[in-house]
Amino acid sequence: MLNEIVTIDILNLALDQIDDGRVADAKDTLISHRDKLQNEVDQFEKWAETQSNIDTSIQLEVDKSLGK
Repeated sequence: MLNEIVTIDILNLALDQIDDGRVADAKDTLISHRDKLQNEVDQFEKWAETQSNIDTSIQLEVDKSLGK
């Protein structure tokens, strides 16, 4: 929920900047927020891949010990 509140704040800021005729500033605000969110998604995907590899390794070890 926190991300949604922050995103609403960022959108409101960008809209205010557009209303004030500062379109370039609004664009920079939105690009910056997009890049931050993309970085968070990329970090999560790395973490999820690592966890998946760990889970696969554990399952292979269990299967091996059970003679599968």
